[in-house]
Amino acid sequence: MTYDITTIGTAAIDTFLQMRDVKTTLNQKTRERMYAFPIGGKVPITHLEEHFGGNALNTAAAFSCLGLKTAIVTSVGLSSVSKTLIGYIKKKRIAANWITAHKKAAINRSYILDWEKDKSDRVILSYHQPKNFRNLRWPKTRYLYLTSLGEYFKQVALQLPEKPRLIWNPGGHELGLSAHALLPLLARTEILILNRTEAARLLNVSEKATSDHFLIRHIARLGPRVVVVTSGKHGAAAGSGDGTTLFERAITLDSPQEVTGAGDAFAAGFCACYLYGEKITECLRWGILNATACIQQIGAQNGLLTFEEMKKGYRKQYR
Repeated sequence: MTYDITTIGTAAIDTFLQMRDVKTTLNQKTRERMYAFPIGGKVPITHLEEHFGGNALNTAAAFSCLGLKTAIVTSVGLSSVSKTLIGYIKKKRIAANWITAHKKAAINRSYILDWEKDKSDRVILSYHQPKNFRNLRWPKTRYLYLTSLGEYFKQVALQLPEKPRLIWNPGGHELGLSAHALLPLLARTEILILNRTEAARLLNVSEKATSDHFLIRHIARLGPRVVVVTSGKHGAAAGSGDGTTLFERAITLDSPQEVTGAGDAFAAGFCACYLYGEKITECLRWGILNATACIQQIGAQNGLLTFEEMKKGYRKQYR
């Protein structure tokens, strides 16, 4: 069997903690808004939920929802939690045959702190467990979707099969390497997905002093056929080296439930539309519709659109 797309990266358990009485402060140096907690104090939690997450699993679930034949390559442990995760993956109609289980590996944990008064952003406490990405096995697949791998990036990159087309959504560790070190992978990348901060970091330029058009045009010169730059609640842009940049505004919501997973939902919506052979404008809109649906529920995978829901939502929003 040949899959439409295979995601590579990590799975996680996301614990969502909602707080009511929270003070915020402004970092005078960076101008960032920050949560403030009293040292030695207790912070009441008003709501708690736990869901599976992680970049590779979030995107795999989204691709499967949108009707693509999907597989996942990831690393888990031998615990009962890992077995439950594999069962969950299968229920999501994601092929789990290429998951590596190892006694010294485990699932990542994330603790997401949400403020009841303002759900437009959050703080994530991440705990990265050991992984075993050695001697990976690969399914036959049209596309590979490479997510953030942290310290395991080089180990996995050296094992990537040559034939499938590559979609890449790198993380902070990868972008901490020089652009020169990333050139071999950028050269074979069909779609590169970054937020504005990441795009500026890749080019070593000021985020505030550059436009989406500048970022996309110069990153495309490094090799990717299509470059996507997201701007959170403002929307997203995409283009290529030919100088054409398309922008689509985000859909405004009065009160999102929880924003974790929005980036993965957008990326999967964009790429699924691309795999279906649609134009870049439609791809941007699919991404925005999927991200908008995602943030209306708690849990990165609970609000994802099915193929039919996407088509219906598209007709309602854009036609």
